[in-house]
Amino acid sequence: MPRLSELLYLAPSTIFSQISPCNPKDFAPFFILTKGQFLGLRMDPEEIALDLLTDRNAERARNMMLAWDERRNSSWADAARDAEARAASDGHLPQIRGQLRYHLGEAALAQAARSAGAGAIPLKTQPPGGVFTVARVGRFALVSATVQKPKAFPRATMSKKLLSQPNSALDPQTTLFDDKPKPVTDLAYFGCLITVAAMRDPSSPAELALAIPTPSLNRWIAWIPLHRLHAMLQERVDRGAGSRAGEDSVPDVSWPTFKIPGDKKGFGEDEPS
Repeated sequence: MPRLSELLYLAPSTIFSQISPCNPKDFAPFFILTKGQFLGLRMDPEEIALDLLTDRNAERARNMMLAWDERRNSSWADAARDAEARAASDGHLPQIRGQLRYHLGEAALAQAARSAGAGAIPLKTQPPGGVFTVARVGRFALVSATVQKPKAFPRATMSKKLLSQPNSALDPQTTLFDDKPKPVTDLAYFGCLITVAAMRDPSSPAELALAIPTPSLNRWIAWIPLHRLHAMLQERVDRGAGSRAGEDSVPDVSWPTFKIPGDKKGFGEDEPS
């Protein structure tokens, strides 16, 4: 690449021939708001996620998250206590505690959804071999997951891959240069209710969060700590917000149909995390 002082003495055609071509998509992350301004779209992933979560009933979404917060903290403490009582040795403790966290977390999600009047069903894993809980809140299908540090990804599984496919319409990095914005559909978008394990205290999680993954499961579109989500949902309830995500609403009894993606490499079966 020539220096600027050298370019001053070259003809324009020579200058452009020596400048490396660039791909406009390389600049996508830096122009998200610009697209929103030109097209009149709201590009903030957190706001879009909140609109979808509060679709039909903001109060139900708030109550669901409050109930899950309470039950997940309680189940996390129960897992630590029960593991201590059941482990044959200190070496067995981490495995037993992890299994209890998983199964009690599944129960906490189902109980929270039912107490808030939201839908919760058991779905078989893909490939078959297990069952996991999916809660339906607004236009989101929510599952429980555990990670070891904030914003880390849980183990990628085929079930998560299948559920996350509609999320391409929520990702500003993939929709920036589209000619037309992808519409919000009647499919359930996929979110994870994340529990972050604490390094020192096994009886209390370090953080709880709502996280929205990309369809490829390699990046979070949005990561909203639960304490902040509570405040955002309460604001929606206080102002009587209904749905701003679209005119059509989806009944809570409606569930998406799985479609097997072509590439299955890199994805394992669902298992306790």
